Amino acid sequence: MVYAACLAGAAFNHARILLGHGLWWDYGGVHPFYAAFWTSLTFFDALAVLLLLARPRAGVALTALIIVADVLVNTTAALAYRFDLPSFAAQCGFLFFVLATVTRAWHGCAPADSATLQH
Repeated sequence: MVYAACLAGAAFNHARILLGHGLWWDYGGVHPFYAAFWTSLTFFDALAVLLLLARPRAGVALTALIIVADVLVNTTAALAYRFDLPSFAAQCGFLFFVLATVTRAWHGCAPADSATLQH
């Protein structure tokens, strides 16, 4: 549920940006790759929340992929454009939390057909 809450907040923030600036905003003149990546997080973060609720293992895998990619991309963006991303510390904290808990989260998710396999 912590993963879902964090990703829901992130999706909300990305959605606010889209509502305020539109789907094709260039985030103040950054390379189109960064703009496309950050815009895509609106949808991928929301998808991960839905998967965490409906297909937990898929949601856990997507959560790990998103936060690793997000921190890597934001690190390169900060270096390329010499700016601080206000939420970067929170993203790094979430990355460390996910890396520390992903194995437990994965094993805590029962496969969809585990009840059938036990009978």
